[in-house]
Amino acid sequence: MFTGEYHHTIDDKNRLAIPAPLRDCIDMEKEGKGFFITRGLDTCLFMYTPKVWQSVVFRIEQLSFTNKKARQFQRLFFSKAQKIPDCDQQGRILIPQYLKDIAKIQKNVVIVGVSSRIEIWDEKAWKDFESEHNKGFEEIAEDLFQLGFPSTEIGQIQPPPL
Repeated sequence: MFTGEYHHTIDDKNRLAIPAPLRDCIDMEKEGKGFFITRGLDTCLFMYTPKVWQSVVFRIEQLSFTNKKARQFQRLFFSKAQKIPDCDQQGRILIPQYLKDIAKIQKNVVIVGVSSRIEIWDEKAWKDFESEHNKGFEEIAEDLFQLGFPSTEIGQIQPPPL
């Protein structure tokens, strides 16, 4: 599970160091080697281990291709996805320029652990997001927990085993 907030910079070659606490969370035997990175929501990038990526792909493939919004989302999400084989010796990955542009990432970034994914934010965008939503955190929590948790009843779609 990924957690925490880490402030880093992207160098002139678009390399970003992934914090050791996040890298150390990954059991490569179970999760696979490397990452998948793609456009996220709220102007950030999403990064997944191969195992979690497979689960995300499975869930998105359940959307009907006859649904216009599903097709649009699939095209925009998968066309920007990039496989990152692994970190280099210094724990860095290469962020493609087109993904930096999508997330409006400049030099200073915030890397956020969000359970099963890592998010990469431009520092200013992250600060703006926090200042806008921090005040409503308790109200958001109350609303979500009143809705309850997703059902785990028999028949619920499960990702295929690895």
